[in-house]
Amino acid sequence: MADTKTRNDERCFCCGSKNDRGLKLSFSYPEEGRAETSLTIPEYFTGWEDLTHGGLISMLLDETMAHACLSRGTPGVTAELTVRFKKPLPVESIVSVQGRTTEVRGRTAATEGQIQGSDGTVYATARAKFFISA
Repeated sequence: MADTKTRNDERCFCCGSKNDRGLKLSFSYPEEGRAETSLTIPEYFTGWEDLTHGGLISMLLDETMAHACLSRGTPGVTAELTVRFKKPLPVESIVSVQGRTTEVRGRTAATEGQIQGSDGTVYATARAKFFISA
């Protein structure tokens, strides 16, 4: 389901295989308009006292929601991102990140996402709008 027409230079920090410093995330697409990934939060993303930096949390949500857009053939760039931090996320936690497209109208797509721990705890949620580029 992922859009194979979108050019991928493989340098993306989140999912690029050619970025030596990147996370090299692998995404799955359980259905059109949805994307998922999972990872163990690296210790070097500590923001304060063994808690994950909020910038990484925001980036993971943004990337996963962008992949949700890709999965339906509407690639785009982030126009707006709102993150709600629910609980502090310890580094070295195993988390899953889900994103879904909720609406496409004209040249914009609306999305939602969340990060949750292996025990089901929701650490953060997000909403974003993407400018559709193709």
